[in-house]
Amino acid sequence: MGLFDNIQGAVKNAGDRAGDAIEMTKLKSRVSSEKKEVQIEMSKIGKIFYDRIKNGEIEPDDDLNNIIERIDAHKATIDELQESLSALAGE
Repeated sequence: MGLFDNIQGAVKNAGDRAGDAIEMTKLKSRVSSEKKEVQIEMSKIGKIFYDRIKNGEIEPDDDLNNIIERIDAHKATIDELQESLSALAGE
């Protein structure tokens, strides 16, 4: 009976570890999903601030001004690239 009990205990232990691994994977997935949702909401806040700064509703400090300038530079680059794409498509 001792050998059978040992085998049975080892199988149960392996099953418990597999169950724990599955639960950890589920929890990690949920953490990842929640982090993604936080990023989405943070982006919404950023968009609101950006729009209000651009509309003159909020006076930005130096940190915000630097970020706004970088965003505007990226937008200008996007516009240039889209113009290049349009020119190539029109050829």
